[in-house]
Amino acid sequence: MTRETRRISAAEAPAKKDAMQQMQGDQPDELLFDKYRCIVNRLRMDIRYFIFSLEEFVDLSPEIAAAEGSWQTYVQRVEKEVQAITTAALHESTPSVGCIVTLLNLRDKVLLTLIDGMLYQQAVLDSDLKRQVASSNERKLYMADHVRALASKAETLPERYVLTNLPGVQDHHVGLFTYPGADKSGKTDSVIEPSAVPAQLQSLRNEMQGMDKDLRHLRFGAKMTVPDKHHRSGKPMDSHEIRKEITKHFDKCSKLEHELQSSKAQRHTPWEQRIEHLNQKLAEKDHATSQTLSRIHRLEGELANLRADHVNVQRELQELNEKNQKVTRENLPVLAEINRLLADTWAVVDRLTADAEMLSSMFKLQVGEYQSAVEARDAVSAELTQVQRSLKGERLKNTFKEEELQKKDTLYQRTVVARQDIHESYLQQKDSIKEVEERQAKQNEQWQEMLQVA
Repeated sequence: MTRETRRISAAEAPAKKDAMQQMQGDQPDELLFDKYRCIVNRLRMDIRYFIFSLEEFVDLSPEIAAAEGSWQTYVQRVEKEVQAITTAALHESTPSVGCIVTLLNLRDKVLLTLIDGMLYQQAVLDSDLKRQVASSNERKLYMADHVRALASKAETLPERYVLTNLPGVQDHHVGLFTYPGADKSGKTDSVIEPSAVPAQLQSLRNEMQGMDKDLRHLRFGAKMTVPDKHHRSGKPMDSHEIRKEITKHFDKCSKLEHELQSSKAQRHTPWEQRIEHLNQKLAEKDHATSQTLSRIHRLEGELANLRADHVNVQRELQELNEKNQKVTRENLPVLAEINRLLADTWAVVDRLTADAEMLSSMFKLQVGEYQSAVEARDAVSAELTQVQRSLKGERLKNTFKEEELQKKDTLYQRTVVARQDIHESYLQQKDSIKEVEERQAKQNEQWQEMLQVA
């Protein structure tokens, strides 16, 4: 039974080990999913809060009001879309970055819409108070121009900023948190476009500071005079900086009050506690004194060691100087002879350098003459080649002319022979014609005689 139990335990040991490893491997994954769920839920709650706050800062345009119906309908639609995205992301086997990117883009868009509503209300206030807008923020300048355009078209301005496009989940798959991807060369640009949220928040902070400054100027005036021991008539100060001065004096007064209370507490402390406190301080000072004395002894020992080292170094230096002088006395004549030989060597090197330069110049001249001869030879060769080509062309022309002349001579001879043949034929035909004419004449005479006889 004992052997069987050991065999079963030995067989179950690998399975237990694999289970333990699987549990240890699942713990980081479970922790990662917990962090992922926390991030998704936090983003969802932020978006929900901002969506519910939109109604307090912006209004719907007539087109959007006709399409959406009311704020409640829009809020319910966005909540359903966000809930669908988060539910699908939480049911995936691995955490999805796309869900977080979509939620971040939507949160920034809703937050920017809220900030636009605040900037619009500030622009309306500036328009009512006839304040000049001096800001480098593009969105603030756009709101000021938008309010001026609305004021030129209507007598009264809307209380809230009128939206022409509502932020939704489907429109925020591409945003500032979306990965840009690689370009045509395959490289990814690490410098991405900055978010507009920090700039808009900075603009809101500047507007709040400006409003605080204007309200203080309106209540207390632009300048105030505060008492100062260095100025008899008082120290002039801007009214919006008086809060800083009050805070400064309050902190100083609180510090002095604390010191005063500490001093009073020490004065009213019983003698036994004071004596105990002084004894404690004395013990601390004795301990510090003992540590200082031990440190002094240690430093004195180190100083003695350093002095001994210094003496040893001085002795070694003296020995090195003596060895140096001895080596100098022994090697000085040799060094003088080496310097002389070195001077002679440098003189020979100078001569060789001069000869090398002269030979180099001669070689350069020779090379120049050789190049000139080669160029002249090439020129003569090119001219000779041209003359040979011309001679060959003339020979070909002469051969062609001789052939033409021979052909013309043959044609002339043939023409002469043909002319002689034609002339002889002409003479023969002429004689034949004469004979025929004579016979015709005789025949005519005979006919005449026969006619006369008849």
